[in-house]
Amino acid sequence: WKKEWKHSPRHPRMSNIDPSLPSKSFLKLAGSLHKKQAGLLIQLRINHIPLNQHLHHINRSDTPMCLQCGEGTLENVHHFLFQCPRYDRERHKLFLALGRKATSTNFLLNDSSAQNHLRKYVNATKRLKDTFGEVPMSYPQRK
Repeated sequence: WKKEWKHSPRHPRMSNIDPSLPSKSFLKLAGSLHKKQAGLLIQLRINHIPLNQHLHHINRSDTPMCLQCGEGTLENVHHFLFQCPRYDRERHKLFLALGRKATSTNFLLNDSSAQNHLRKYVNATKRLKDTFGEVPMSYPQRK
């Protein structure tokens, strides 16, 4: 399976996010998450999330560009997490919580210590609220 994965057209993109794929570490990370949390994490990792680049690809947006930044700037996961000035305040809070690690896609999408901070960022931006609603911070306690 690992040999087939290395020849997959998705391998180069995903190996930038998680070079250890296929791995048990992602299953461990995602296995303890609430459905909305896991959905958000997976969609961020594969760039199939309701941001204009993906929405345009599936004919749900007239443009793949960021409506805040305008022409020449694709609204994709990298832009949403690290570049769009619309979310500078939220990004600053993320940076205060995580330090320089907050500038790493690999860290944000793979490290369990970043997950609650990432969800706080996503909730605070409200950019994905139509799809995910308010993403819970932690797994609901069982009674």
